[in-house]
Amino acid sequence: MSPFRALAVAACSLVAACASVLDERAASALREALVRAIGPAASYEVQVTGASIDRSRFERVAVLGTRVVRERAPVIDRLAFELRGVVVDREQKRLVALADSRGELRVRADDLTEFVRRSGWIDDARVTLAAPDRIRVSGRPRVAGIALTGGEGVEIEARLFGSDAQLRLALDRVRIGTASAPPLVRAVLEVAVNPLFDATAHPLPAQIDAVEVDGDVLRIAASGSRLPRP
Repeated sequence: MSPFRALAVAACSLVAACASVLDERAASALREALVRAIGPAASYEVQVTGASIDRSRFERVAVLGTRVVRERAPVIDRLAFELRGVVVDREQKRLVALADSRGELRVRADDLTEFVRRSGWIDDARVTLAAPDRIRVSGRPRVAGIALTGGEGVEIEARLFGSDAQLRLALDRVRIGTASAPPLVRAVLEVAVNPLFDATAHPLPAQIDAVEVDGDVLRIAASGSRLPRP
């Protein structure tokens, strides 16, 4: 079973389970803790099971976030995570411990395009995706504000893969106009584009487990956290 299918089955099982009813203060503290740990979002839906009497500990928390914003990362169009062994400091409204997390992040190609444009290493950037894990970036590359190709357009074809909490590109081909780029330009670009983004500044996830392209959406299976275990 693929990691994506396994995550879908786990999510369905969790939603089907009976959810604990949280009082408004506990629900507010949990949502604020998620914002701090994951990032601000257009919306968060939360379901819990196994809440402690003081509503500071939860056996499981199912999180569904839309349009999640993180620094130095593309907008996450949809985020679905299952957290286990969750401990929340209700006064400070933050996660203080977590046994495990598993889930999926979905990033749209147009959000990747906007993110690459903001990164500053390529002008007039355009990003397209292709199955199973391919990405194509075109534009006019720059390093430290200096054009690498004298203003000519460049097209980069690469494979997307996870390395710890980083999403990286393995360059397969670099073209300048209609010609292949010289090794020096390719080496400079390899350094400039990697990592595409890095989640290590956030408590979770700690590991990118799989990457898959589905139409114009990049699906990233991820797990773990940097929080202490309860």
